[in-house]
Amino acid sequence: MTLKDFQACVEFNIEHGIKHSILGLGAPGVGKSQIIRQIGKKYGYKVIDIRLAQMSEVEIGGLIYPNEDRTKTKWLSPEILPDEERDGKYTILLLDEITSCPKRVQVAAYQLILDRRVGQYTLPDGCVVVALGNREDDDGVYIRLAGPLADRFEIHYIDVDFNSWKYDFAIPFGIHNYIVDYLSFKPAALHNQSESSDEMVFATPRSWERVSDILKIDDNLNNPVVCHKIIGNVGESEGTQFIRYVKNHSGLVSVEEFLAGKDIDEKPEMVSTLVNSLMDKVNFVRNKQSFEELDAGQKEILSKIIGSLFRFKSAEYTIMGIKQLMELNRPVIKSAFTQCDDAKIDEFLERHERALGL
Repeated sequence: MTLKDFQACVEFNIEHGIKHSILGLGAPGVGKSQIIRQIGKKYGYKVIDIRLAQMSEVEIGGLIYPNEDRTKTKWLSPEILPDEERDGKYTILLLDEITSCPKRVQVAAYQLILDRRVGQYTLPDGCVVVALGNREDDDGVYIRLAGPLADRFEIHYIDVDFNSWKYDFAIPFGIHNYIVDYLSFKPAALHNQSESSDEMVFATPRSWERVSDILKIDDNLNNPVVCHKIIGNVGESEGTQFIRYVKNHSGLVSVEEFLAGKDIDEKPEMVSTLVNSLMDKVNFVRNKQSFEELDAGQKEILSKIIGSLFRFKSAEYTIMGIKQLMELNRPVIKSAFTQCDDAKIDEFLERHERALGL
């Protein structure tokens, strides 16, 4: 499933008051922890992030000590666990790195996950438990969960999905446009970790976010320091290709210039970058149920984008752009085409109906 799918599963539990614990397994750096923090912000839940790989069993399970007359034992519960008086009524207990912690720590977390309690401590009713970890083939520290522990989770395997990352994270959160353009041209570079590689540095959504932070400070790729820092975050091979790509495309026609009538050099890579940028301008159609839900401004922008696709000299590029529009929201885009009062557009659509899947 995609990260967005995983988000929907966690939100389902929150919205319906389901207490079952959820475990998300995916490669390092794909944004698992970040999406949980976004969910907490969305619903007003405080996220209590516990990195299990850095904990001992005592820090999770608590400490037993004798009472005053030394006839019974008492239990000191860990301060890091949710406390309704301190943290509020609604919390998300995020047990991160659960597949990277020692077995004894997993065992300490077992009762907390299974019974929502440990020793004399009980999780507040408004607490949702979410655990995160890596998969066995993710080339990281992996310690298999005990069967009884795994059986208590609703388990989801999270894959890297470029479109989900681009439209649900990169664009809304302002990832630098150099990175969005490059990864739109080469989506496989979003996460290129390989089991067969000895490279310590590789590209992940997390490392591209760090590069974005660097570029927002200084996006001059003739500055050796900036280039070294890019390579230090995504690896020498990917970093070098990224730098070369940006330098070679520094003269690209912008969306605004293209919509204003400026022509472009119709080289495949340049058209691909421009079309991706055009799609970003109409990303708002993705969550609409119908064309009528668009406001006047959105309809105007969509109309301009559609019209611009028919300015390419090659029909192949126009077809590519229309197909990408359709992928955003097929029913809305088809309705938008019916609003176009242009005989040339109607004739093109009719002539290429099969290629467009219409």
